[in-house]
Amino acid sequence: MLATKCAMLSGMNRDDEHRAAVRAAREVYDNARAELFAAIKAALAAGVGISAIGRDADFSREYIARIRDGKGPRETRN
Repeated sequence: MLATKCAMLSGMNRDDEHRAAVRAAREVYDNARAELFAAIKAALAAGVGISAIGRDADFSREYIARIRDGKGPRETRN
């Protein structure tokens, strides 16, 4: 019985470690995404073409145009 409880606790610790890693990775992703969209908006404001921005960001021209027009992801809207 004690061995089973120890194994369960050990598994929970590993689960907690994995969940913490996922949360940390999500934070890095969110920050990188915010930085990317800020750079896209700055490039648009500077007059860089949507095709060039699309190539650099690996997004379609249509998606860059949606960001330009305020119809992109919620966090990129003004």
